[in-house]
Amino acid sequence: MDFIPLITESGSIMFSMVKDEVVQQWELSPSDRCDRCSAEALVKVTGISGELLFCGHHYNKIMDNSEGYKKMMSFALTVLDERSKLS
Repeated sequence: MDFIPLITESGSIMFSMVKDEVVQQWELSPSDRCDRCSAEALVKVTGISGELLFCGHHYNKIMDNSEGYKKMMSFALTVLDERSKLS
């Protein structure tokens, strides 16, 4: 929070609190769709041979499976996870 000085008509100084607003910038849009079910994509995994888009359900399903997790980790260079968009 910041304090901004205000000068009243009588010349005294008052301070007003201003709350800093944080605006989240999302990279994935509602038009980005899951490669498995065509729901809105919330996770983008970029690998050496391309990128994969997943809804939260399918990303969780892969990552909760030990074989799927190993395959994802061998493919992934970067993971953009925007599942927090739902909360």
